[in-house]
Order: sequence, then structure tokens, then C-alpha cells
Amino acid sequence: MTLELESQSKNHFSEAESLTMKKLIAAVLFLAVSTSFTAFAHEGHAHKVMGTVVSITADLIEVTTPEGKKESLALTAKTAFKKDKMVAAAKDVAVGTRVVLSVVEKDGKKSVTEVMIGAAAAPAAKHEKH
Repeated sequence: MTLELESQSKNHFSEAESLTMKKLIAAVLFLAVSTSFTAFAHEGHAHKVMGTVVSITADLIEVTTPEGKKESLALTAKTAFKKDKMVAAAKDVAVGTRVVLSVVEKDGKKSVTEVMIGAAAAPAAKHEKH
């Protein structure tokens, strides 16, 4: 009888409280792991930025993403340009052109390693007045 009372007194949490605690621990672990993978994904590894070119200079390209966010990214002497899987040049990129940029981050600075040139953005549909 004493052993039974001791085992009951050691269990301070109900089943519902225990389940809630397990869910909380799982959520914290998930956030910790997913945040660490995000940090690894940026530094030194390429990620893609899709958008429509707003402006381009010899050392900078600015695009608007499909979500409407503006991204300004550095171009370098090593930035490669491709169109239809063929070698292209910066002069082949014009305002309004759709691009996919391969971007790497090193020492907190983002730069473009490759610009894949697509078609010009489709013009906005015109509404006729009746």
C-alpha cells in the first residue's frame, strides 16, 4: 500500500497536462531545428530569387518578386548570365525582363552568381471603356 501511494504522489501532472507539455517541447525543438537549418541555408549556399527587373547597372540588379517585394542585389565580375541555356551578357537584361537569380551570402553580403534571363514580363491587360 505504501508503494502504491508513493507512485501516485510522484506523478504531479494529469494526462492532459503531460500531453500539453510534450506538445510544447516538440514545438520548441521544431523551431530550434528549423531556425538552425535556415541559418545554414543562407551563408555560402545559393538560393533563388525570381522577379522582374526594375533596374540594372554594372554592379547592381533590382527586381520585384512575385510577392511585390523589391530586392537589390550586387552583381560581380564573376556573375554569369544565361538565356535559353546559352551564354548571355548583362546587356541582354532590360527593365521588365523576368529573371531567376542565384544568390549567395558571404560575410553578410549577398551577391548574384548567375542570372537566368527569361521573357519580358507580360503587359498589363488593358480595360476598354464601354
